[in-house]
Amino acid sequence: MSRSGRHAVRVHGLVKTLAATAALLGACCAFAASTETGTPAVPKLEVVAQWNRLPYDLDAKDQQAYDANETYKKVLLQGVKLDSKGTMYVSTARWGGPEVPATLSKLVKKDGQWVLQPFPSAAMNKVGDPQALQSVLGFEIDRNDVMWILDQGHIAGQPSAAGAEKLVLWDLKTNREIQRYVFNDADTDKKCSFLNDVVVDNDRGFAYITDSGIFCDHLDGGLIVYDMKRNRARRVLDQTVFTTDEANFHFRINNAPVLSKTPMRTGADGIALSGDKKTLYWTNLSGHTLYSLDTALLRDFDASESVLRTSVKRVATLPSNTDGMIADRAGNLYMTALEMNGLMYRDAKTGKISTYVIHPEMVWPDTLSWGPDGNLYVVAGHLNLWVDNAMDFDHPAVPNFRIWKVQAHGRSYSAQ
Repeated sequence: MSRSGRHAVRVHGLVKTLAATAALLGACCAFAASTETGTPAVPKLEVVAQWNRLPYDLDAKDQQAYDANETYKKVLLQGVKLDSKGTMYVSTARWGGPEVPATLSKLVKKDGQWVLQPFPSAAMNKVGDPQALQSVLGFEIDRNDVMWILDQGHIAGQPSAAGAEKLVLWDLKTNREIQRYVFNDADTDKKCSFLNDVVVDNDRGFAYITDSGIFCDHLDGGLIVYDMKRNRARRVLDQTVFTTDEANFHFRINNAPVLSKTPMRTGADGIALSGDKKTLYWTNLSGHTLYSLDTALLRDFDASESVLRTSVKRVATLPSNTDGMIADRAGNLYMTALEMNGLMYRDAKTGKISTYVIHPEMVWPDTLSWGPDGNLYVVAGHLNLWVDNAMDFDHPAVPNFRIWKVQAHGRSYSAQ
């Protein structure tokens, strides 16, 4: 039996074993600790979109080539964000190669199916044009409906071309670019950097970015602070213990190691701002530690690197490594839990970390987003299968790509 076949059997067995604890997709069962707010102990779960292979809104000729060349095998769903109207946008970083039709898309219905429509346009997704988007993983939509688009620049792991690594601010209301910052050599390493995720503080005009630094050994991880008003950036905590992988870290999903031949190594990844924007939280994907730092220090570009390093707090040791995180207005943290197939929750008042929701089919929950309905949205994309070339795009036991809606306890900090 093939590797993908064996995995399908394992997943099918797991789903059967946990069937007693999981209802059908529209009303899935979940597990969560009760909180002091009196909210339900069992958050509701719903799948709002799912695919075995990702479909783009293409003309007939391009669609034929997409299918004939099996380009869909190179496309992986990573991020989802919603605007104030509830429109969903997704990122598909070009890790598989330049053939990926678009790296940023809006979800639209076509013949009753959700498809990916290149956003803001096909031209703005043109490969080889540094003015266009080359490879987007992390992005955010702020309370003003401005999309902060973080372009990794790298295509299929190759060094970034000049001007490719950038932060683009796109006004969704007027459908135009309003600002751009191109990362210089002091901000990022065009070979090593892996710009991962971004969070936005509208009140002060700052954004904070994680760089996982995966393309070099040792990892070139770090944080980047962006000052919107002055259109400048500063790299901090470069290649420190706070932004790189933990020694001898190995993790498993569904009882199988992630990457069969060598452990996955990834530095600074998940990132979130507290409800009052006074604290920045982040984690390294290859690790279990939740870190934090006062944003007042990060916003002070005159604060020395030594002061920043000595001010980092080790907030907690998490029960699972995490890829994405987000905070509510009260400062509670929601974190994806890769090793647990679900989400974790950190209570802002007590610091207690508990399981928020678990589902056997929420495999590799990636990014989190607030929706205007007050719910959380999360991508589950089976990255563990894709990186090991074990993804079945025809008849997987569980759809490869899903967007889940998860009932939340709090309210988005970005809404006010």
